[in-house]
This record gives sequence, structure tokens and C-alpha cells, in this order.
Amino acid sequence: MTSLSTLLQQGRKEEIWTKYCGFLDLSIDEFMEIQERLLLEQIDLLGKCLMGRMLMGDVIPTTINEFREVVPLTTYGDYQEYLDQKRNDVLPREPVIWAHTSGRSGEFRYKWTPYTKKMVERLGETTAGGMIIASCTQKGEVNIEPNDSVLVGSAPPPYVSGIFNRAVDEHMDLRFLPPLLEGDQMDFRERIQAGFKLAMIEGMDFFYGLSSILVRVGEQFEQGSNSVKFSVEMLRPDVLWRLLKSYLTAKIKRGKLLPKDVWKLKGIMTGGIDASVYTKQIEYYWGKKPLSGIACTEGGSICMQAWNYQGMTFFPENNFYEFISHEEHKKNKKDPDYHPKTVLYNELEPGIYELVFTNFHGGIFTRYRVGDLIEVISTRDDELDIDLPQVNFYSRDNDIINIAGFALITEKDIWLALEKTDLDYHEWVARKEFKDGKPYLHLFIEMKTVTHVDTNDIISQLNTALQEVNSDYTNIEEMLGYTALHISLLNPGAFGLYMDYQQSHGADLAHTKPPHMKPTAKQLKKLLGDKKIKG
Repeated sequence: MTSLSTLLQQGRKEEIWTKYCGFLDLSIDEFMEIQERLLLEQIDLLGKCLMGRMLMGDVIPTTINEFREVVPLTTYGDYQEYLDQKRNDVLPREPVIWAHTSGRSGEFRYKWTPYTKKMVERLGETTAGGMIIASCTQKGEVNIEPNDSVLVGSAPPPYVSGIFNRAVDEHMDLRFLPPLLEGDQMDFRERIQAGFKLAMIEGMDFFYGLSSILVRVGEQFEQGSNSVKFSVEMLRPDVLWRLLKSYLTAKIKRGKLLPKDVWKLKGIMTGGIDASVYTKQIEYYWGKKPLSGIACTEGGSICMQAWNYQGMTFFPENNFYEFISHEEHKKNKKDPDYHPKTVLYNELEPGIYELVFTNFHGGIFTRYRVGDLIEVISTRDDELDIDLPQVNFYSRDNDIINIAGFALITEKDIWLALEKTDLDYHEWVARKEFKDGKPYLHLFIEMKTVTHVDTNDIISQLNTALQEVNSDYTNIEEMLGYTALHISLLNPGAFGLYMDYQQSHGADLAHTKPPHMKPTAKQLKKLLGDKKIKG
């Protein structure tokens, strides 16, 4: 395989675009041809292994329709017995690495996923494609170079985000800040600090990781307190000169030094529910819009935005995709024994769907319900002439808060509503609670500074904002006869104390913070501490 670095050195940029970003140029028929070809190859592999025969039965499907009729939908419980033991001998192909989820679902400590050599290769290709798209302004433009520096704000292996980093490192020569092996030995906070310290010295071309990190660093710059402490290594003439020029430029423009004055990033790649919420703030602080995508441990790279930063397009070569319509999804919720029907990628219409996928390239997850809901916003992108359905992330199925069976509130709804207010908040969690037999959306909010805040004013602002971002919520007050929103202000430092407690008790990285939606009673008790809350 010719590496991306070799193609770059030889100036073969048209070939690079086709290899890494060519999925955006496919017609819907071409997309489905790839899907069918790779699915039939995967069925053949499944038919030759123990777990595959257990999932498919004695009759091996020979067509897509037969596959969908014969093979049942699955969840992790169908695989747990073998995957928790990392049983290579029962899989379609020998894995080269195992990844696991955060374990936030509560049902399983972790969900383990075997990755074959080809699956890891595909992770690298899609990550490289993301770097190309994040740094371009038009079709065919390739602005990446060997030795580009990448600050990584994500978790190390066995989290899949860490495997992404290693996979793309196989495709091209990159300078990770800090180097991957060194960073893996640090805790998350140390790794971020070390990365920014190196970025001050060596520069930074790309950022890949959590949106909240970029916003936090931007806020600290704006407040005049850089999160990276100066060290002896940074007292070099070239570093000091660059910082001085950045400071003078900022003074002339706006008086405040921002990250975009220090670093001219080629591209930013983020994911997660808060990515779209923080887009404007990231662009203000860093001078670049973040490119968003959807990925998961069990399915790898799912889809990604194009250079207009609108809807996302699915990758055709990673998984076979099916979709459960929202109506079918709700029927299944009411009746767990109901078998929901699925539609294919070429049958999508605007609306909300539950994602179902089957791994390609010797993976094991087959007709797998990962628990993600996506929203199809259009059947094509007219602006960029992408003739494939465009989607956004909608919600995790288990994270939706249902108020009175009428309003479905997602994590994204609450993020967007908070950003529409003038609240100087630090963090939050939300859960459904009952008071006097009536359902409420209860938000627990920690403010950034200790100031007197009227909770009634917060309720008024958030109630109006939620009506603007969620059409179902608009009429809920009229339907119920009361404002179904309650606010409690947490003690200052509540989230920091929670994280310190979790870390001191050996909690895994993904469990150092409570989930935003539906924290358990135990998690909420730790967050609240011994003191009473306001509200």
C-alpha cells in the first residue's frame, strides 16, 4: 500500500483526494453497490466462524434481502459471553487489537470490540480524510503535509479514539503532541497540558478531540490566564518572538490575546453532542470551524461533514447500514417483543432514525443496535452537489428525557438552550423527576463564578430557550398547565470535587465526570456532596 506521505511527496493530490475523500463523489447507486459487495463478503466470513453461525443460523443468506429477513437484530448481550473473554477463535478474522467503550451504559462495565487489520486501516483512512476535509475550502484541495503536528485531546487505547491516532500514524508521518507512547503514560489532564506546552514551542497544525477543551483554553486566553505554564524550554528567542508578534497583533485588533493569534490551525476535528453547540465559540477563539463526525467503538467511523460544515455523509466501506424509522422505534419501545422493520441508505427520507449496522472486513457486530439516533436533514447536499443523504447526530436512545409522553428532550437540546441564555455556567446534569405527581425536567447547574442568581430568572430564560430549540417543548406548558422545568444551583466546584473523588478511587477516564443526562441517584449524591443546594 502506498502511504499518504509518499503520495504527498510525489504531488499526487488528485489521487489522494479520490482515495481518502472520494466517497463524497459517489452516486447513491454506487454507494449501494459497495455496500452489497462488502456485505456479501462479510456474510461469507461470518458463515465460517462459530459466532457468525450462531447469529445467522444454519441457512447462510445469499442476498441483502435474505440477510435482513433471516438474521435478527442484535445488541451487545448477544456477544458478551465471547467478547468479554476476548475469544479470537470464534471470530470471522483474527483481530490485531481490542477496543472498549466507556461503559457509561450501566448495563455492561465495558463493551469490547475486536478490530481486524483492515478495520484499523479503515480507521486511518477516514481520519486522514477528515484532516484533508477539515483543512480544505473546496473539492480536490489537499493542504496536509508530512510532519504536520497534531494535538490530541482524546483518550488513549483501548478507547477507539486512541486507536484512530495510531491508525492514521500508519498512513502518514505526523508529530503528535505529546508523542503517542509518552501521552499514554499520562492522565488526561497531564496529557493536554503537555500537548499545549509542546504546541507553544513547536507550533500546532491540527487539533483532534473534545470541543470543550478548545473552548476552555480559549476562555483562559481571553481572561488573560494561559492554561499552559511557561517553562525553561519555552524561553527560546523564536518562541518569545512568535508570542510577542501574536500579542501585538491581538492588541491592534481587539486588545485580547486569543489562541488564533498564536496558532494558525489548518484543521480542527471534533465529535460528540457538544460539537455543534460550541462551533461558534471555537471559530471565535481559534479562527477555524470544527469538522464534526460520528464514530463509535463497535462501528468505527460512521459519517463525517464536508467542507461546508453542514450535514454528514456516511462512509460506504466500514459497515453495512440499516435504519429503523422513528415510528418503528417507538413501537418497539412500547412492545419489546415487536420486531422493527428497517430501511436502507437509499430509502432514507428526512426524519429521525435509529442506526443499525453490520461490520465489514471481518468484524463481528451484525445487524447491531448501537443505541444512536440520527436525523436525516436532506437526501442530498445541493450546495456541494453531494448526491447522498445528509445526517446529523440526534441523540443517544437512552439519553432522551420524556416529559409526560409529549416532549422528548435530548442532551443537544439542553446544550443549545443553555447557550441561548446569558448564564455564565460551568457544567450541568439533567434528569426527570416528579413533584406532587407531576413530571419535571430538573437541571442541576454549576456556575463559573459565585454570584447571586435568581433561579426564577434562570427558569424563565431556559424555558424560552427550550421552546426555541425543541418544537415538542413549545406547547408543553399549555398542555400540562404548568412550567415543567426545575433548576437547582450546585455548590461552586461541585464537578471538580466529583472528578477528584472519582480519580482518587481509581475511576476510569470515562467515569471521572457524571453523564449529562439521567445521572444515577448515586452519581447525583456524589455531585451534590453534603451541602444543600440552592433551588
